[in-house]
Amino acid sequence: MASEKVSVLTQADIMRTASSFTWSRQMPKWTVIVNRREFPARPLVLDAAGVPPNDSTNSHQAVKKLKDLGFDTRYEGKSV
Repeated sequence: MASEKVSVLTQADIMRTASSFTWSRQMPKWTVIVNRREFPARPLVLDAAGVPPNDSTNSHQAVKKLKDLGFDTRYEGKSV
């Protein structure tokens, strides 16, 4: 189960975080498209929720939340 702070995220929270989110490492397998830009799904969700990187929310839970909010999620570059 995703953490409480992740569970209550809104589409606006994700959009706001994406506008200033930077990622300099290799893209993970799960990504999300926000405003025509690709982001790592789990790190973006955790940052938007304001929780640490070791939060119990896993990638599948983060991707489900993003899908539920209407975002285009991808696995290894392919839309799912």
